[in-house]
Order: sequence, then structure tokens, then C-alpha cells
Amino acid sequence: MTSPLEDLIRDTLTDLAEEAPTVQDQLPPAERRARTRRRATVTMGAVGTLAAVLIAAPLAIAQTGPDTPRPAAPTAPPTPSPRPAEPTPSPRSTETPAPRPPLPAPSTPPAPRPTATPSPAAPAPGRPSGPPRPVPTPPTATPSPIGTELPPPGRPSPR
Repeated sequence: MTSPLEDLIRDTLTDLAEEAPTVQDQLPPAERRARTRRRATVTMGAVGTLAAVLIAAPLAIAQTGPDTPRPAAPTAPPTPSPRPAEPTPSPRSTETPAPRPPLPAPSTPPAPRPTATPSPAAPAPGRPSGPPRPVPTPPTATPSPIGTELPPPGRPSPR
């Protein structure tokens, strides 16, 4: 009931099966390769982390700097303060304000202001410091109008 073609195919497959080598189980070698690969990955991660720490630690220590304080930074020149605004008359008043006398021109050019100097007690590096303290500036001399000079000390006023 089988055709001769089916018998020929069956005989050929039987011959091939007898000649094929026996195959061993492939699972144990695959597990061994996976364990080896996992160990290598974990080891390389640990080595990379150790290398990063060994490189970054000296750089972080060098970034903090020495124990001596840093030099003071130069300050910007002071900006001139704006003049106070003159009061404007209200539109209801009909009076005109008296003109202001001109300001006397200084006879000598103003002396340059001294720059800030670093304080001798600088905070230790690594410790937070408070807000910056304003540097006191010495008063500057301004020319006085003529006729308002004060008498020398020890003499009574002529007025």
C-alpha cells in the first residue's frame, strides 16, 4: 500500500540516521560559558570602578587647594553715585522757583580712592564664610564755598 517512492525515502532517511554521529548534551557547556562571561563582566566593572576612584581622588584633593588662603581678587573701580533729583513744582502753583546757584568747580582733580586690601584673618578653606563685609572708605575732601571757613582752633569766632 505504500508506493515505491515512499519506501525509497524511508530507506534513505534510515541510512542517514545510522551514519550520523551521536550528539552530546549542549546545556552544560552553554551554562559554563554564561558563568564565565558573567564573572568577567563583574570583574571588569570592579576594576573600572577602582581605576576611577584612584584617578579621581588625587584630582579632588588637588582641587581643594593648599591650606594658605587665596589672594584677594582686584575690585572694580567705584561707580559715581547719581545726583539726587531736583523737586519738580506742582502744576497748580503759579510761582516760579528761584534758580539754583551753580555748584563751584573743584580746583584740584579728585584723588583716586584706595582699593580694598585683603584682611589678615581669612577663613580656612572648606569652611563657609559669612556675607562679605563692606570695606570702609576714608572721607574725601570737598572744596568749601568762600567765606565759610572756620577759625583756627583756640580762637573765638568773629561772629
